[in-house]
Amino acid sequence: MQDAPWPELVERWHRLDELGVETIWVADHLGGDWVKPGKPWFEAWSCLTALAQITATSRIGTLVSPMTFRNPAVLARTALTVAEISGGRLELGVGAGGAAFDHELAQVEKWSPKTRAGVFAAWLERLLEVIGDDRLQPQRRVPLTIGGRGRTIMRLAASHADRWNTFGGIGIGPEEGVRRGREDNERLDGLCAETGRTVLRSVLLGYPFVGEMPWRSDDAFADVVGRWQEAGFQELVFYYPPEWGMPAGTVAPGVFERAFSKG
Repeated sequence: MQDAPWPELVERWHRLDELGVETIWVADHLGGDWVKPGKPWFEAWSCLTALAQITATSRIGTLVSPMTFRNPAVLARTALTVAEISGGRLELGVGAGGAAFDHELAQVEKWSPKTRAGVFAAWLERLLEVIGDDRLQPQRRVPLTIGGRGRTIMRLAASHADRWNTFGGIGIGPEEGVRRGREDNERLDGLCAETGRTVLRSVLLGYPFVGEMPWRSDDAFADVVGRWQEAGFQELVFYYPPEWGMPAGTVAPGVFERAFSKG
């Protein structure tokens, strides 16, 4: 999360790149109630531009850029630019949005779920159209991640995405989270059978969403990974630093570093 002073963020990103973390994601929100008063919050694509320069091997991306305040043509141009700056390491994550603070600050009306789904389908179509326009140079292929659990989101992911990402739910336990994740993967399997495409399955595991505590010990981390892999997920995304959002006393020293170390 980009909620620390800039020099500290740069140090974190260097450390993650050195550890060999596969992808460094940033949250694309204008702010929110998770940002403590007086603490900074930095805009996502500005962060990605910096990440493209200060990292060497990790892929970088948004999890996710919402249609709430992102014009699809501008987002397409921005993504192509950052893809070039990063040497092709960009992952473009998009979603339908819905965060109340984003709607308030961008002065966008709060759509009903049905309206939101329709708006997102049209927004995504335009994004893909513009990002594939060969008049926009330089051109690089930008892998697409679609985040969310709704019916329309899942169908669009099966039709267009390289990766589908979910955060599992809000305030639910590990058993319920894994059960929902397995059911969502089975639903996506059926949709991918219709489209003939393969979509990578990814889950953002943050304690405020699904109450997993992977940093208590090395064994706890292995258990969390094993259960979500068994449910069909090929990629697990965690917050950094590992203490972010976790209950006090549930993060043992060194577990994160050992889990992600190149060695």
